[in-house]
Amino acid sequence: MNTTRRTLLKWLAASVPVSFLPKTWAARKDDIRHILPMTTDTSLSVSVSVERPRSRLHLSVGDIGIPGKKMDSKGRYWSFTAKDLSASTSYKLQLSDEKGELGEPWPLRTFPARDSEPESFKLLAFTCAGGPDGLGTPSMQVFKPHTFRQTLFDAALVEQPDAAIAIGDHIYFDLRGDEHPSFGRNSKWMKLFSGWYFSLRYGSFDRSKPIIGTPNEEVLTNIGDEQIANLYGTRFKSTPIYFVSDDHDYFENDDATEDIVTFPPDAFSRSAHKAIADLYYPALPGGPKPQWNRNFGTLTYGRLFEASLIDCAGKLTLGEDARLFPPVAEDWVITRINESRAKHYALVPSHPMGWTAGKWREWYPDVVAPNGFTGVVSNEVISDTKGQLTVEAEKYLWQKGWFRQHQRLFEALSELRDGTLFTFSGDIHAQGAISITGSAELTFDAPVKSLLVGPVSTSDATWPSTARGIPAAQPAWLSSNELLATKEVNGFTLMDVTDSEIRVRFFDCGGYDLSKEEDGRVQRVDEIIV
Repeated sequence: MNTTRRTLLKWLAASVPVSFLPKTWAARKDDIRHILPMTTDTSLSVSVSVERPRSRLHLSVGDIGIPGKKMDSKGRYWSFTAKDLSASTSYKLQLSDEKGELGEPWPLRTFPARDSEPESFKLLAFTCAGGPDGLGTPSMQVFKPHTFRQTLFDAALVEQPDAAIAIGDHIYFDLRGDEHPSFGRNSKWMKLFSGWYFSLRYGSFDRSKPIIGTPNEEVLTNIGDEQIANLYGTRFKSTPIYFVSDDHDYFENDDATEDIVTFPPDAFSRSAHKAIADLYYPALPGGPKPQWNRNFGTLTYGRLFEASLIDCAGKLTLGEDARLFPPVAEDWVITRINESRAKHYALVPSHPMGWTAGKWREWYPDVVAPNGFTGVVSNEVISDTKGQLTVEAEKYLWQKGWFRQHQRLFEALSELRDGTLFTFSGDIHAQGAISITGSAELTFDAPVKSLLVGPVSTSDATWPSTARGIPAAQPAWLSSNELLATKEVNGFTLMDVTDSEIRVRFFDCGGYDLSKEEDGRVQRVDEIIV
């Protein structure tokens, strides 16, 4: 009798006890790959992926049945939305398919009513969690392994936050207008090798075709499963999490050189961003337009806290009236700053206010240039440009309108009021805090506090001091006082909000020096009051 290799493997799998099989082979009660929820005071949304495609998926929210919306062509990615819920209520959630219940039930709590006055709110914030699992070479690591990032997440969740904000760069897979990434911009052999590696491991996009329902879908899910589903798993299933998009979520770095300008994003980048978001995490509520729910949104926790969440990449413009986000969204933000009834208000742009690393798409003109140089500089990632941050040289294609928008926002943020107006963000791979007293011609009677919340996945090659040649610093046109020294470390930030104050704790999880063999556990905690 002929025994094929496939038959033999099936026989071995059937005959070996489950406990001795690798986890990926072992039979499981369910095959839920990830769960990411979002709540408001009257609604909840949940994004789910499963290993095996389903013809239908159903979510019970207490006594309410919610049919799933299939987000892909195969039935592995599902979205659920429940409306008209009661505020401050813990609901029991349960997934089921055509064969019955799937996995165990779990709790998820709605936020307090918008006109209520909760006593406290604990908010977790972090940035830049994406990137392939442990990508690197024997001599240099690009992104931390998942085990490091998940240890960091678990340390944050032990603190039992009421909600989380993930600020930008949930995906790193920079295409530079091509079908797959290629690292090593100054080496054609490195470009060739890295392009071969990424196309073999993940596949290559066909930029002329849609994402969903074509071979592009498998490439996208190969990336998203690794960088989002496998990373988060189900650990956040009872912690509402708001995802803010930034440049890498459009499958590009914010580059501007004579060879390529990556933003505003082209049609393919916009469709890739929307597809990743639709498959893996809930949309944002409370933005200026319903159709912009992947770019802008609001987190409201009663009358205690409100945050406006801003994508500074997807709708960026160039030209006479250049902005990092459009006039309609800007008007909406300034209205919220001026009219919010919350005791404490936070502006959360995907690109930080108060720091520069000489990148192109910044609020500020600072660029890395040789000492005394006054010409035009394109500051590429891992380029040969050496020097220091300066405003004497000209940053290639930088838009003065971006700074004018910055000034309008700071004018609103610096208004005296009962309660707190402040800003926090990510993107620049560091932790820190400053108090901004002036910006160019503006002087603030009420200084504006600005926080860098800390990255999750950054390693050797992706710290600003390596990728840009300098660490992040305060821009030349700003006047500020340091509240917490800016440090290139992985970590997260917890904000304990009460009526009288916001206590901010910065959790340093290390990861800068590989020789220390840090594993994502908390190394140090610093605290300030906003």
